[in-house]
Amino acid sequence: RLGLSQLKVAFAKFSTNQQKFPLVYDTAWKGLVSSGSYRTGNAGQDFGNSYYNDHHFHYAYFIHAAAIIAYLDPQWLQLNKEWVNLLVRDAANPSTSDQYFPFSRAFDWYHGHSWAKGLFESADAKDEESSSEDAFFAYAMKMWGRVTGDRSMEARGNLMLSVLARTLRNYFLMQDGNTNQPAAFVGNKVAGI
Repeated sequence: RLGLSQLKVAFAKFSTNQQKFPLVYDTAWKGLVSSGSYRTGNAGQDFGNSYYNDHHFHYAYFIHAAAIIAYLDPQWLQLNKEWVNLLVRDAANPSTSDQYFPFSRAFDWYHGHSWAKGLFESADAKDEESSSEDAFFAYAMKMWGRVTGDRSMEARGNLMLSVLARTLRNYFLMQDGNTNQPAAFVGNKVAGI
């Protein structure tokens, strides 16, 4: 009980927007971003969250924690459901008609994984950056869907996990006999960032 109580207190700091740099809604790119870069002028503040860097990675930790709390305390769920759903919509909105968030901001259904770096320029293009955190977002979304009774969200999480498993196995974590990468590269066993 003490651990659950402490988790709720820590979570409430964010769900009530009392953290050092509260989240704000960005009308240009339509999403929830840290006010950190706006206040400090530092694009890297809050790991570049104001520039949509790694939203799916970072928000996954909140979504997963919320799923655990809600599972253990269903009454807590009703007080926090909308806030957590906003985090899911920011990173993985399922609707193309939502006027507040774009469809699937992070997950690229064609390539089978999410892209990191948000709006930051990169000399060597976008990258996956963290396959484990990419999968963790899908898992967190699945668990949040399960605990809230949102079968569609749970199914999307399952689908993303299935697509990721295949993509990561074939393009990032290479087994012997992999035919998708040059033979000389397969011996590395894993793609670099």
